[in-house]
Amino acid sequence: MTPQPARLDAVALAQAEERLRQERELFDQKKAQDQKSFQLRLAIGWTTIAVFVAICAFCGYVILNHSDFSVGTVAAATSALLAEALGLVIATIKGTMGVTPNELEPTTAPPSLPRP
Repeated sequence: MTPQPARLDAVALAQAEERLRQERELFDQKKAQDQKSFQLRLAIGWTTIAVFVAICAFCGYVILNHSDFSVGTVAAATSALLAEALGLVIATIKGTMGVTPNELEPTTAPPSLPRP
């Protein structure tokens, strides 16, 4: 007894629908991960800016009021300011020239049903 073609088509259609459902869930998961990754990079960027401004303000205060501090403290503040500025430049160049996140793309393959 051979299976009926209508039944084979129904099974193939059910498999294709299940595959599409799984691919849609995978795409939605990648989309959510990309969104969270973007928010994290944005938060890290703003935190870096705030820390850089705070370090620059403190070091600038020490350098501008050098008579109130020891020579070692002024030298440390100057070195810290230089190191922070160079670090920010290197991190910015590395971040902009580095690997970019993968773009979202369709995860579905062209639909096909088996031919009897």
